[in-house]
Amino acid sequence: MQAISSISAISEETAASAEEVAASSLEQTAGAEQVKILAGGLRHMAEQLVKDIAKFKINN
Repeated sequence: MQAISSISAISEETAASAEEVAASSLEQTAGAEQVKILAGGLRHMAEQLVKDIAKFKINN
């Protein structure tokens, strides 16, 4: 009976750990999506900056 209790406890711990891993994975996915969105915004701003700087170039 002791072995069954031990197996049950280990199974519960494993399930809890798996849930934590799944939650962490979801958080990382959300974080990566946010980085992607911010990088897209940064790219857009950099492109606009290049266009704005081009207005001030002086030809010799």
